Amino acid sequence: MPLSDSPPPLSAKQLAAQARCAAMVAHARAQIMAVGVDRFSVNEVLRRAGGSKATLAKYFGDRNGLIAAAIREEALGAMAALNLDSDESRAEPLDGALARALAGVLRFYLSAGSLALYRAVISAAPSGAGGAEAFYAHGHRVIVDAIAGLLAARQPLQVRAELDCADAADQLLHAIRAGLYERALLGMAEAAGDDAIDARIAATLALVLPGIAPPPNA
Repeated sequence: MPLSDSPPPLSAKQLAAQARCAAMVAHARAQIMAVGVDRFSVNEVLRRAGGSKATLAKYFGDRNGLIAAAIREEALGAMAALNLDSDESRAEPLDGALARALAGVLRFYLSAGSLALYRAVISAAPSGAGGAEAFYAHGHRVIVDAIAGLLAARQPLQVRAELDCADAADQLLHAIRAGLYERALLGMAEAAGDDAIDARIAATLALVLPGIAPPPNA
């Protein structure tokens, strides 16, 4: 009989552990978005999800590891909703694909939960609790990687071959947060509507697309 490349089925014990981990991450996500990382309670997660601190230590290491896993799931969920890897997305022109992707990211950034999380991360950063590192590495970098992948998939025809896509994606994300997001973060503005978000994205792309796309005669 030919050998199968598929992994062996999980045991009942492994399936139970997988479900328990998923429940812990789900409750951690909900709590972080509700109260932020500074007031995040491992005990509350364990109370709701079940399990013990030994289980948490085995699969996540510590409080910061669970926070990192929760933030990563939140960011991955936001990116998955944009379908950036779909055939339809790959067929879009560069300007349209970036406009759709960045508008989706900005809506995610402007959501009440994301704003609360970012404020909490900033306020807790001086304490060195590790939440800031988790937020940057497992939240921001996940979104950077998704936008970088969108750019890299269009090299060299629509995107300059020599472009550092990760660096360009990082700069794009900082650019779309200028103005509109900063005011919302500081509590200076009401929730932004689609028109304001689209205007912010259009202004950003008008500024940066000439530096991303190949020269017309290339």
